Amino acid sequence: MPAPQAGPSVPAEQAPPRAAATRPAAQPKRQPRARPKARPAAEAADASLAYQTPEQVSIYITPAAKERARAMSRAEGIEYAQLAMDAIDHFLQQDMLGFLVRARLEVSRPNGSRFPPRRNLRSKSRPGTRRVLWPVQFRPAELAVLNDLVADTAAEHLSTLVSVAVEAYLLDDGDTDGPEETPADDLTFSSRG
Repeated sequence: MPAPQAGPSVPAEQAPPRAAATRPAAQPKRQPRARPKARPAAEAADASLAYQTPEQVSIYITPAAKERARAMSRAEGIEYAQLAMDAIDHFLQQDMLGFLVRARLEVSRPNGSRFPPRRNLRSKSRPGTRRVLWPVQFRPAELAVLNDLVADTAAEHLSTLVSVAVEAYLLDDGDTDGPEETPADDLTFSSRG
């Protein structure tokens, strides 16, 4: 004989629904992440147009070049990085960037010497030429181009590449030591471009 059930008997289809919160829901299994596929060149180019966090780079230039860069940046509303890239582009178009780097890094021989110039193992300034820190922020895509140019010109350092271009771009010949030695008549700023 079957055991009596407590309470009224209710057909299964009329039974009250159970609360869903009483049992934890089963977590679906995570699928392993697929490795990212190599992006086509067009997508990579689009990524270079997207905002990239800049990285600060220490460049050493003459005090006169730094002052002119500051004045030009304020007057024209451009960043130091844009100014540096304009200078490099200017001398690349004239096919002079490699010459400027070699002039900084080579020690010349006296006139009449049969020996070629030697490479200066330390890219020190000429005696009496002082350089000061000029912090510039370049984005990763810009740094990649600059590093390629360092290799192409044998500049050895990013600071050397940028400083030779910026100093030649902003300063008149002979104006490399600082504003205190510049005659009052020559205090005009020049922009070559």
